[in-house]
Amino acid sequence: MTREATHGSRITSMAGGTLASRLTGLLRVLVLAWAFGFTPLADAFNLANTVPNMLFDLVLGGIAGATFIPVFVERLAIDGERRAWRSISSVVTAAVITLVVASAISWWGAPWIIDGFTAMRHASSSASLASLNHQRAIATALLRWFVPQIFFYGVIGIATALLNVRQKFIVATWVPVANNFVCIAVLIWFHLVDPSPTLTTLSSSRDLLWLGLGTTLGVAVQFLLLFPSLARSDLWRLTPRLDLRDPALRAVGRLGSWILLVVLTNQLSLYIVLALAYGIGGSGPVSAYTYGWSFMQMPYAVIVVSVLGSLTPQFSHLATTRDFDALGERLRFGLRQSLVIIIPSSLVLLVLAQPLVAILLNHMDARQPLDAGTVLAILAAGLPGFTVFQLCVRGLQSMQRARHVFLLYVLDNGLTIVIAFALGRHSVAGLTASVSIGYSVAAVAALAVLAHYRVRVAPVIWSVHMRRTLTASLAATAVIVLTYATSSATHGAGLVVRFSGALVLGAAAYVIAVVLGQRRAARHRAKDARLGMF
Repeated sequence: MTREATHGSRITSMAGGTLASRLTGLLRVLVLAWAFGFTPLADAFNLANTVPNMLFDLVLGGIAGATFIPVFVERLAIDGERRAWRSISSVVTAAVITLVVASAISWWGAPWIIDGFTAMRHASSSASLASLNHQRAIATALLRWFVPQIFFYGVIGIATALLNVRQKFIVATWVPVANNFVCIAVLIWFHLVDPSPTLTTLSSSRDLLWLGLGTTLGVAVQFLLLFPSLARSDLWRLTPRLDLRDPALRAVGRLGSWILLVVLTNQLSLYIVLALAYGIGGSGPVSAYTYGWSFMQMPYAVIVVSVLGSLTPQFSHLATTRDFDALGERLRFGLRQSLVIIIPSSLVLLVLAQPLVAILLNHMDARQPLDAGTVLAILAAGLPGFTVFQLCVRGLQSMQRARHVFLLYVLDNGLTIVIAFALGRHSVAGLTASVSIGYSVAAVAALAVLAHYRVRVAPVIWSVHMRRTLTASLAATAVIVLTYATSSATHGAGLVVRFSGALVLGAAAYVIAVVLGQRRAARHRAKDARLGMF
Protein backbone atom coordinates (compact mmCIF):
# COMPACT_ATOMS: atom_id res chain seq x y z
CA MET A 1 0.00 0.00 0.00
CA THR A 2 1.39 3.45 -0.94
CA ARG A 3 2.07 6.17 1.60
CA GLU A 4 -0.85 8.23 0.22
CA ALA A 5 -3.19 5.21 0.43
CA THR A 6 -2.14 4.47 4.01
CA HIS A 7 -2.48 8.13 4.89
CA GLY A 8 -5.90 8.27 3.23
CA SER A 9 -7.16 5.24 5.15
CA ARG A 10 -5.88 6.71 8.40
CA ILE A 11 -7.47 10.08 7.64
CA THR A 12 -10.80 8.39 6.92
CA SER A 13 -10.76 6.53 10.24
CA MET A 14 -9.69 9.61 12.18
CA ALA A 15 -12.22 11.80 10.39
CA GLY A 16 -14.93 9.28 11.31
CA GLY A 17 -14.01 9.51 14.98
CA THR A 18 -13.65 13.27 14.86
CA LEU A 19 -16.98 13.59 13.05
CA ALA A 20 -18.68 11.43 15.69
CA SER A 21 -17.13 13.45 18.52
CA ARG A 22 -18.03 16.75 16.86
CA LEU A 23 -21.58 15.69 16.09
CA THR A 24 -22.11 14.58 19.68
CA GLY A 25 -20.40 17.81 20.74
CA LEU A 26 -22.89 19.70 18.60
CA LEU A 27 -25.70 17.75 20.24
CA ARG A 28 -24.22 18.74 23.59
CA VAL A 29 -24.39 22.42 22.54
CA LEU A 30 -28.01 21.97 21.43
CA VAL A 31 -28.97 20.37 24.75
CA LEU A 32 -27.12 23.13 26.61
CA ALA A 33 -29.06 25.78 24.69
CA TRP A 34 -32.28 23.84 25.35
CA ALA A 35 -31.55 23.72 29.08
CA PHE A 36 -30.26 27.28 29.57
CA GLY A 37 -31.09 29.30 26.44
CA PHE A 38 -29.31 32.63 25.84
CA THR A 39 -29.46 33.78 29.45
CA PRO A 40 -27.14 35.07 32.19
CA LEU A 41 -27.15 31.54 33.62
CA ALA A 42 -25.93 30.16 30.26
CA ASP A 43 -23.15 32.76 30.29
CA ALA A 44 -22.13 31.72 33.82
CA PHE A 45 -21.98 28.04 32.81
CA ASN A 46 -20.14 28.65 29.52
CA LEU A 47 -17.65 31.00 31.13
CA ALA A 48 -16.88 28.56 33.96
CA ASN A 49 -16.59 25.68 31.48
CA THR A 50 -14.25 27.63 29.19
CA VAL A 51 -11.79 28.67 31.91
CA PRO A 52 -10.38 25.13 32.57
CA ASN A 53 -9.57 24.80 28.87
CA MET A 54 -7.81 28.15 28.94
CA LEU A 55 -5.87 27.26 32.09
CA PHE A 56 -4.94 23.84 30.70
CA ASP A 57 -3.57 25.48 27.55
CA LEU A 58 -1.69 27.97 29.69
CA VAL A 59 -0.20 25.36 32.03
CA LEU A 60 0.55 22.49 29.66
CA GLY A 61 -1.74 22.18 26.64
CA GLY A 62 0.15 24.42 24.25
CA ILE A 63 3.54 23.06 25.30
CA ALA A 64 2.43 19.41 25.10
CA GLY A 65 0.77 19.78 21.71
CA ALA A 66 3.70 21.62 20.16
CA THR A 67 6.73 19.93 21.72
CA PHE A 68 6.01 16.43 23.03
CA ILE A 69 5.68 14.63 19.69
CA PRO A 70 8.70 16.32 17.99
CA VAL A 71 10.89 15.79 21.08
CA PHE A 72 9.76 12.18 21.61
CA VAL A 73 10.30 11.34 17.93
CA GLU A 74 13.74 12.94 18.02
CA ARG A 75 14.77 11.02 21.18
CA LEU A 76 13.61 7.71 19.72
CA ALA A 77 15.52 8.39 16.49
CA ILE A 78 18.76 9.42 18.24
CA ASP A 79 18.90 7.42 21.48
CA GLY A 80 17.07 4.19 20.72
CA GLU A 81 14.15 2.71 22.64
CA ARG A 82 15.67 2.13 26.09
CA ARG A 83 17.35 5.49 26.64
CA ALA A 84 14.57 7.38 24.87
CA TRP A 85 11.88 6.02 27.18
CA ARG A 86 13.86 7.09 30.22
CA SER A 87 13.81 10.62 28.82
CA ILE A 88 10.13 10.41 27.92
CA SER A 89 9.38 9.23 31.48
CA SER A 90 11.02 12.36 32.87
CA VAL A 91 8.91 14.59 30.67
CA VAL A 92 5.67 12.79 31.57
CA THR A 93 6.44 12.84 35.31
CA ALA A 94 7.20 16.56 35.25
CA ALA A 95 4.00 17.20 33.31
CA VAL A 96 1.81 15.29 35.79
CA ILE A 97 3.32 17.16 38.75
CA THR A 98 2.67 20.47 37.00
CA LEU A 99 -0.96 19.53 36.35
CA VAL A 100 -1.61 18.63 39.98
CA VAL A 101 -0.11 21.90 41.27
CA ALA A 102 -1.92 24.00 38.67
CA SER A 103 -5.28 22.39 39.48
CA ALA A 104 -4.86 23.10 43.21
CA ILE A 105 -3.93 26.74 42.60
CA SER A 106 -6.85 27.23 40.18
CA TRP A 107 -9.34 25.79 42.68
CA TRP A 108 -8.10 28.17 45.36
CA GLY A 109 -8.09 31.20 43.04
CA ALA A 110 -11.48 30.54 41.38
CA PRO A 111 -13.23 33.68 42.81
CA TRP A 112 -10.51 36.00 41.54
CA ILE A 113 -10.45 34.29 38.14
CA ILE A 114 -14.18 34.88 37.66
CA ASP A 115 -13.88 38.47 38.91
CA GLY A 116 -11.23 39.06 36.26
CA PHE A 117 -13.52 37.90 33.46
CA THR A 118 -16.50 39.92 34.67
CA ALA A 119 -14.63 43.13 35.47
CA MET A 120 -15.85 44.92 32.33
CA ARG A 121 -19.52 44.37 33.22
CA HIS A 122 -20.88 47.28 35.29
CA ALA A 123 -24.24 47.21 37.06
CA SER A 124 -26.52 50.20 36.44
CA SER A 125 -28.89 49.57 39.36
CA SER A 126 -29.14 47.67 42.63
CA ALA A 127 -31.18 44.94 40.89
CA SER A 128 -28.63 44.45 38.15
CA LEU A 129 -25.86 44.46 40.76
CA ALA A 130 -27.60 41.66 42.67
CA SER A 131 -28.03 39.70 39.44
CA LEU A 132 -24.36 40.20 38.57
CA ASN A 133 -23.29 39.01 42.03
CA HIS A 134 -25.47 35.88 41.69
CA GLN A 135 -23.95 35.24 38.27
CA ARG A 136 -20.42 35.55 39.65
CA ALA A 137 -21.22 33.26 42.59
CA ILE A 138 -22.64 30.54 40.33
CA ALA A 139 -19.74 30.82 37.88
CA THR A 140 -17.27 30.52 40.77
CA ALA A 141 -19.02 27.47 42.24
CA LEU A 142 -19.12 25.78 38.83
CA LEU A 143 -15.49 26.63 38.12
CA ARG A 144 -14.38 24.88 41.31
CA TRP A 145 -16.16 21.73 40.17
CA PHE A 146 -14.71 22.13 36.67
CA VAL A 147 -11.10 22.69 37.82
CA PRO A 148 -10.23 18.94 37.88
CA GLN A 149 -10.74 19.05 34.12
CA ILE A 150 -7.34 20.77 33.91
CA PHE A 151 -5.67 17.60 35.20
CA PHE A 152 -7.74 15.24 33.05
CA TYR A 153 -7.25 17.28 29.87
CA GLY A 154 -3.53 17.21 30.64
CA VAL A 155 -3.24 13.45 31.01
CA ILE A 156 -5.42 13.03 27.90
CA GLY A 157 -2.95 15.20 25.98
CA ILE A 158 0.01 13.19 27.29
CA ALA A 159 -1.64 9.87 26.43
CA THR A 160 -2.52 11.11 22.94
CA ALA A 161 1.08 12.18 22.29
CA LEU A 162 2.37 8.77 23.41
CA LEU A 163 -0.11 6.97 21.16
CA ASN A 164 0.79 9.20 18.20
CA VAL A 165 4.47 8.38 18.67
CA ARG A 166 3.45 4.72 18.31
CA GLN A 167 1.55 5.66 15.11
CA LYS A 168 -1.82 5.13 16.83
CA PHE A 169 -4.11 8.02 15.98
CA ILE A 170 -7.67 6.74 15.82
CA VAL A 171 -8.71 5.96 19.40
CA ALA A 172 -8.02 9.51 20.61
CA THR A 173 -10.49 10.86 18.05
CA TRP A 174 -13.29 8.59 19.31
CA VAL A 175 -13.08 8.85 23.11
CA PRO A 176 -14.53 12.41 23.28
CA VAL A 177 -17.84 10.84 22.22
CA ALA A 178 -18.14 9.29 25.68
CA ASN A 179 -17.41 12.65 27.32
CA ASN A 180 -20.15 14.29 25.26
CA PHE A 181 -22.72 11.60 26.09
CA VAL A 182 -22.03 11.90 29.82
CA CYS A 183 -22.44 15.67 29.68
CA ILE A 184 -25.61 15.40 27.58
CA ALA A 185 -27.09 13.01 30.14
CA VAL A 186 -26.21 15.42 32.96
CA LEU A 187 -27.78 18.39 31.14
CA ILE A 188 -30.97 16.44 30.36
CA TRP A 189 -31.22 15.34 34.00
CA PHE A 190 -30.71 18.93 35.13
CA HIS A 191 -33.44 20.21 32.81
CA LEU A 192 -35.87 17.57 34.02
CA VAL A 193 -35.35 18.44 37.70
CA ASP A 194 -35.29 22.20 37.08
CA PRO A 195 -37.03 23.13 33.79
CA SER A 196 -36.78 26.89 34.39
CA PRO A 197 -33.57 27.58 36.33
CA THR A 198 -32.64 31.11 37.32
CA LEU A 199 -29.60 32.65 38.95
CA THR A 200 -31.49 33.09 42.21
CA THR A 201 -32.95 29.59 42.50
CA LEU A 202 -29.81 27.79 41.40
CA SER A 203 -27.49 29.62 43.79
CA SER A 204 -29.17 27.89 46.76
CA SER A 205 -29.69 24.48 45.14
CA ARG A 206 -27.68 21.25 45.42
CA ASP A 207 -28.39 20.70 41.73
CA LEU A 208 -25.47 23.03 41.02
CA LEU A 209 -23.10 20.52 42.66
CA TRP A 210 -24.33 17.63 40.49
CA LEU A 211 -24.22 19.79 37.37
CA GLY A 212 -20.56 20.65 37.97
CA LEU A 213 -19.51 17.19 39.11
CA GLY A 214 -21.29 15.44 36.23
CA THR A 215 -19.70 17.69 33.61
CA THR A 216 -16.21 16.95 34.96
CA LEU A 217 -17.02 13.24 35.12
CA GLY A 218 -17.33 13.23 31.33
CA VAL A 219 -13.69 14.34 30.93
CA ALA A 220 -12.55 11.68 33.44
CA VAL A 221 -14.36 8.97 31.45
CA GLN A 222 -12.68 10.21 28.26
CA PHE A 223 -9.26 9.67 29.86
CA LEU A 224 -10.09 6.24 31.29
CA LEU A 225 -11.16 4.98 27.85
CA LEU A 226 -7.62 5.60 26.54
CA PHE A 227 -6.15 3.02 28.93
CA PRO A 228 -6.77 -0.13 26.84
CA SER A 229 -5.02 1.37 23.82
CA LEU A 230 -2.13 2.57 25.97
CA ALA A 231 -1.77 -0.92 27.43
CA ARG A 232 -1.53 -2.43 23.93
CA SER A 233 1.03 0.11 22.70
CA ASP A 234 4.20 -1.24 24.31
CA LEU A 235 4.38 1.68 26.73
CA TRP A 236 5.48 -0.43 29.69
CA ARG A 237 8.86 1.32 29.64
CA LEU A 238 7.17 4.46 30.96
CA THR A 239 8.01 4.82 34.68
CA PRO A 240 7.77 7.60 37.30
CA ARG A 241 11.10 9.37 36.95
CA LEU A 242 12.19 13.00 37.23
CA ASP A 243 15.62 14.07 35.98
CA LEU A 244 15.80 17.82 35.52
CA ARG A 245 19.02 17.42 33.47
CA ASP A 246 17.46 14.99 31.01
CA PRO A 247 17.93 16.16 27.38
CA ALA A 248 14.28 15.58 26.48
CA LEU A 249 13.04 17.62 29.44
CA ARG A 250 15.53 20.34 28.59
CA ALA A 251 14.37 20.33 24.96
CA VAL A 252 10.73 20.61 26.07
CA GLY A 253 11.73 23.44 28.40
CA ARG A 254 13.70 25.24 25.67
CA LEU A 255 10.95 24.94 23.10
CA GLY A 256 8.22 25.26 25.69
CA SER A 257 9.46 28.65 26.89
CA TRP A 258 8.52 30.07 23.51
CA ILE A 259 5.29 28.08 23.39
CA LEU A 260 4.36 29.35 26.85
CA LEU A 261 4.70 32.88 25.53
CA VAL A 262 2.50 31.86 22.59
CA VAL A 263 -0.13 30.49 24.96
CA LEU A 264 0.03 33.63 27.07
CA THR A 265 -0.72 35.80 24.04
CA ASN A 266 -3.52 33.43 22.99
CA GLN A 267 -5.14 33.42 26.40
CA LEU A 268 -4.77 37.19 26.76
CA SER A 269 -6.57 37.61 23.45
CA LEU A 270 -9.32 35.14 24.45
CA TYR A 271 -9.67 36.82 27.84
CA ILE A 272 -10.15 40.21 26.15
CA VAL A 273 -12.75 38.77 23.75
CA LEU A 274 -14.73 37.01 26.51
CA ALA A 275 -14.48 39.94 28.95
CA LEU A 276 -15.66 42.40 26.29
CA ALA A 277 -18.47 40.01 25.33
CA TYR A 278 -19.49 39.75 28.98
CA GLY A 279 -19.40 43.52 29.23
CA ILE A 280 -21.81 43.96 26.30
CA GLY A 281 -24.59 42.41 28.37
CA GLY A 282 -27.97 41.49 26.96
CA SER A 283 -29.10 38.02 25.94
CA GLY A 284 -26.09 35.83 26.56
CA PRO A 285 -23.25 37.33 24.44
CA VAL A 286 -20.67 34.96 25.94
CA SER A 287 -22.88 32.01 25.04
CA ALA A 288 -23.46 33.43 21.54
CA TYR A 289 -19.70 33.60 20.95
CA THR A 290 -19.17 30.13 22.45
CA TYR A 291 -21.89 28.54 20.32
CA GLY A 292 -20.79 30.32 17.14
CA TRP A 293 -17.19 29.21 17.67
CA SER A 294 -18.33 25.61 18.24
CA PHE A 295 -20.26 25.57 14.97
CA MET A 296 -17.39 27.13 13.02
CA GLN A 297 -15.00 24.51 14.37
CA MET A 298 -17.03 21.59 12.99
CA PRO A 299 -15.50 21.41 9.47
CA TYR A 300 -12.07 22.37 10.78
CA ALA A 301 -12.06 19.71 13.48
CA VAL A 302 -13.41 16.92 11.28
CA ILE A 303 -11.04 17.48 8.36
CA VAL A 304 -8.06 19.63 9.31
CA VAL A 305 -7.42 18.18 12.77
CA SER A 306 -7.53 14.67 11.28
CA VAL A 307 -5.14 15.65 8.49
CA LEU A 308 -2.69 17.34 10.85
CA GLY A 309 -2.89 14.56 13.42
CA SER A 310 -1.84 12.01 10.82
CA LEU A 311 0.85 14.15 9.17
CA THR A 312 2.53 15.68 12.24
CA PRO A 313 4.91 12.72 12.87
CA GLN A 314 5.90 12.91 9.19
CA PHE A 315 6.52 16.66 9.53
CA SER A 316 8.73 16.03 12.54
CA HIS A 317 10.74 13.27 10.78
CA LEU A 318 11.32 15.36 7.64
CA ALA A 319 12.29 18.41 9.69
CA THR A 320 14.73 16.32 11.75
CA THR A 321 16.42 15.08 8.53
CA ARG A 322 16.29 18.65 7.11
CA ASP A 323 14.48 17.49 3.99
CA PHE A 324 12.70 20.79 3.49
CA ASP A 325 11.55 20.05 -0.06
CA ALA A 326 9.73 16.94 1.15
CA LEU A 327 8.39 18.87 4.15
CA GLY A 328 6.96 21.49 1.81
CA GLU A 329 5.38 18.76 -0.31
CA ARG A 330 3.72 17.21 2.77
CA LEU A 331 2.47 20.61 3.95
CA ARG A 332 1.03 21.39 0.50
CA PHE A 333 -0.60 17.96 0.44
CA GLY A 334 -2.19 18.56 3.86
CA LEU A 335 -3.36 22.05 2.94
CA ARG A 336 -4.87 20.85 -0.33
CA GLN A 337 -6.76 18.09 1.48
CA SER A 338 -7.99 20.61 4.04
CA LEU A 339 -9.06 23.50 1.81
CA VAL A 340 -11.06 21.33 -0.56
CA ILE A 341 -13.56 20.97 2.32
CA ILE A 342 -12.94 24.19 4.21
CA ILE A 343 -13.61 26.55 1.28
CA PRO A 344 -17.15 25.33 0.47
CA SER A 345 -17.93 24.88 4.17
CA SER A 346 -16.87 28.45 4.89
CA LEU A 347 -19.11 29.90 2.17
CA VAL A 348 -22.10 27.78 3.21
CA LEU A 349 -21.76 28.83 6.86
CA LEU A 350 -21.34 32.45 5.80
CA VAL A 351 -24.68 32.64 3.97
CA LEU A 352 -26.74 30.21 6.08
CA ALA A 353 -25.47 31.03 9.56
CA GLN A 354 -28.64 32.77 10.79
CA PRO A 355 -31.16 30.07 9.77
CA LEU A 356 -28.82 27.32 10.94
CA VAL A 357 -28.51 28.82 14.42
CA ALA A 358 -32.21 29.63 14.54
CA ILE A 359 -33.20 26.05 13.69
CA LEU A 360 -30.75 24.40 16.07
CA LEU A 361 -30.63 26.80 19.00
CA ASN A 362 -33.68 29.08 18.86
CA HIS A 363 -36.64 26.71 18.44
CA MET A 364 -36.74 27.16 14.63
CA ASP A 365 -37.40 30.90 14.95
CA ALA A 366 -35.42 33.25 12.69
CA ARG A 367 -37.73 36.26 12.87
CA GLN A 368 -35.04 38.22 14.70
CA PRO A 369 -31.28 38.10 13.89
CA LEU A 370 -29.37 36.13 16.50
CA ASP A 371 -25.98 37.12 17.90
CA ALA A 372 -24.81 33.50 17.59
CA GLY A 373 -25.64 33.58 13.86
CA THR A 374 -23.68 36.79 13.41
CA VAL A 375 -20.71 35.29 15.24
CA LEU A 376 -20.83 32.15 13.10
CA ALA A 377 -21.01 34.04 9.79
CA ILE A 378 -18.06 36.29 10.63
CA LEU A 379 -15.95 33.43 11.96
CA ALA A 380 -16.76 31.40 8.83
CA ALA A 381 -15.34 34.22 6.70
CA GLY A 382 -12.03 33.81 8.54
CA LEU A 383 -12.04 29.99 8.51
CA PRO A 384 -9.75 29.56 5.44
CA GLY A 385 -7.19 31.94 6.99
CA PHE A 386 -7.47 30.12 10.30
CA THR A 387 -6.81 26.79 8.51
CA VAL A 388 -3.76 28.07 6.60
CA PHE A 389 -2.33 29.64 9.74
CA GLN A 390 -2.71 26.48 11.85
CA LEU A 391 -1.09 24.27 9.21
CA CYS A 392 1.84 26.66 8.73
CA VAL A 393 2.36 26.84 12.49
CA ARG A 394 2.44 23.04 12.66
CA GLY A 395 5.15 23.03 10.01
CA LEU A 396 7.23 25.62 11.88
CA GLN A 397 6.81 23.70 15.13
CA SER A 398 8.11 20.54 13.49
CA MET A 399 11.17 22.57 12.44
CA GLN A 400 11.47 23.74 16.07
CA ARG A 401 11.20 27.38 14.98
CA ALA A 402 9.53 28.34 18.25
CA ARG A 403 10.56 32.01 18.15
CA HIS A 404 8.92 32.50 14.77
CA VAL A 405 5.75 30.79 15.96
CA PHE A 406 5.65 33.14 18.94
CA LEU A 407 6.07 36.24 16.74
CA LEU A 408 3.29 35.06 14.42
CA TYR A 409 0.94 34.62 17.37
CA VAL A 410 1.92 38.06 18.66
CA LEU A 411 0.87 39.45 15.28
CA ASP A 412 -2.40 37.49 15.30
CA ASN A 413 -3.40 38.25 18.88
CA GLY A 414 -2.11 41.81 18.80
CA LEU A 415 -4.36 42.58 15.83
CA THR A 416 -7.27 40.82 17.51
CA ILE A 417 -6.93 42.84 20.71
CA VAL A 418 -6.52 46.20 18.95
CA ILE A 419 -9.49 45.62 16.65
CA ALA A 420 -11.59 44.19 19.50
CA PHE A 421 -11.15 47.36 21.55
CA ALA A 422 -11.78 49.52 18.48
CA LEU A 423 -14.89 47.73 17.18
CA GLY A 424 -16.07 45.26 19.80
CA ARG A 425 -16.73 47.15 23.03
CA HIS A 426 -20.44 47.40 22.21
CA SER A 427 -20.80 45.05 19.23
CA VAL A 428 -20.62 41.26 19.03
CA ALA A 429 -20.05 41.58 15.26
CA GLY A 430 -17.06 43.88 15.68
CA LEU A 431 -15.68 41.69 18.45
CA THR A 432 -15.88 38.59 16.27
CA ALA A 433 -14.42 40.36 13.23
CA SER A 434 -11.26 41.02 15.22
CA VAL A 435 -10.67 37.27 15.51
CA SER A 436 -11.15 36.53 11.80
CA ILE A 437 -9.01 39.45 10.67
CA GLY A 438 -6.20 38.51 13.06
CA TYR A 439 -5.96 34.93 11.81
CA SER A 440 -6.20 35.91 8.14
CA VAL A 441 -3.38 38.45 8.32
CA ALA A 442 -1.22 36.08 10.38
CA ALA A 443 -1.76 33.32 7.77
CA VAL A 444 -0.16 35.45 5.06
CA ALA A 445 2.78 36.19 7.34
CA ALA A 446 3.18 32.48 8.21
CA LEU A 447 3.36 31.52 4.53
CA ALA A 448 6.11 34.11 4.06
CA VAL A 449 8.12 32.76 7.03
CA LEU A 450 7.98 29.20 5.68
CA ALA A 451 9.07 30.41 2.23
CA HIS A 452 12.06 32.09 3.87
CA TYR A 453 13.21 28.64 5.03
CA ARG A 454 12.68 27.11 1.56
CA VAL A 455 9.45 25.41 2.62
CA ARG A 456 7.03 26.55 -0.06
CA VAL A 457 3.36 26.13 0.76
CA ALA A 458 1.69 29.15 -0.85
CA PRO A 459 1.65 27.78 -4.46
CA VAL A 460 -1.03 25.24 -3.56
CA ILE A 461 -3.47 28.02 -2.59
CA TRP A 462 -3.79 29.20 -6.21
CA SER A 463 -3.22 25.84 -7.86
CA VAL A 464 -5.57 24.51 -10.54
CA HIS A 465 -7.16 22.18 -7.99
CA MET A 466 -7.92 25.02 -5.58
CA ARG A 467 -9.23 27.29 -8.36
CA ARG A 468 -11.59 24.53 -9.40
CA THR A 469 -12.76 24.12 -5.80
CA LEU A 470 -13.31 27.87 -5.39
CA THR A 471 -15.25 28.12 -8.64
CA ALA A 472 -17.53 25.23 -7.68
CA SER A 473 -18.00 26.68 -4.19
CA LEU A 474 -18.98 30.12 -5.52
CA ALA A 475 -21.45 28.54 -7.94
CA ALA A 476 -22.99 26.51 -5.11
CA THR A 477 -23.19 29.60 -2.88
CA ALA A 478 -24.99 31.56 -5.59
CA VAL A 479 -27.55 28.76 -5.93
CA ILE A 480 -28.01 28.65 -2.13
CA VAL A 481 -28.60 32.41 -1.92
CA LEU A 482 -31.05 32.46 -4.82
CA THR A 483 -32.95 29.41 -3.55
CA TYR A 484 -33.18 30.75 0.00
CA ALA A 485 -34.47 34.08 -1.30
CA THR A 486 -37.43 32.45 -3.08
CA SER A 487 -39.21 31.89 0.24
CA SER A 488 -40.09 34.23 3.10
CA ALA A 489 -40.64 31.60 5.81
CA THR A 490 -38.92 32.63 9.03
CA HIS A 491 -40.03 30.05 11.58
CA GLY A 492 -41.26 26.52 12.10
CA ALA A 493 -41.40 23.85 9.41
CA GLY A 494 -41.37 26.50 6.66
CA LEU A 495 -37.95 27.71 7.77
CA VAL A 496 -36.61 24.15 7.89
CA VAL A 497 -37.86 23.45 4.35
CA ARG A 498 -36.45 26.75 3.11
CA PHE A 499 -33.05 26.03 4.68
CA SER A 500 -32.93 22.38 3.60
CA GLY A 501 -33.96 23.15 0.01
CA ALA A 502 -31.25 25.79 -0.35
CA LEU A 503 -28.64 23.45 1.11
CA VAL A 504 -29.60 20.47 -1.08
CA LEU A 505 -29.68 22.47 -4.31
CA GLY A 506 -26.40 24.14 -3.38
CA ALA A 507 -24.77 20.74 -2.81
CA ALA A 508 -26.08 19.54 -6.19
CA ALA A 509 -24.69 22.65 -7.88
CA TYR A 510 -21.32 22.04 -6.25
CA VAL A 511 -21.16 18.44 -7.48
CA ILE A 512 -22.17 19.47 -11.01
CA ALA A 513 -19.57 22.25 -11.08
CA VAL A 514 -16.83 19.87 -9.89
CA VAL A 515 -17.75 17.22 -12.48
CA LEU A 516 -17.82 19.79 -15.29
CA GLY A 517 -14.46 21.13 -14.15
CA GLN A 518 -12.94 17.66 -14.12
CA ARG A 519 -14.27 16.88 -17.62
CA ARG A 520 -12.93 20.15 -18.96
CA ALA A 521 -9.53 19.40 -17.43
CA ALA A 522 -9.59 15.89 -18.91
CA ARG A 523 -10.33 17.31 -22.38
CA HIS A 524 -7.41 19.73 -22.05
CA ARG A 525 -5.09 16.90 -21.03
CA ALA A 526 -6.24 14.78 -23.96
CA LYS A 527 -5.74 17.67 -26.35
CA ASP A 528 -2.24 18.35 -24.99
CA ALA A 529 -1.40 14.66 -25.33
CA ARG A 530 -2.48 14.65 -29.00
CA LEU A 531 -0.43 17.77 -29.72
CA GLY A 532 2.56 16.15 -28.00
CA MET A 533 2.48 13.34 -30.53
CA PHE A 534 3.37 15.71 -33.38
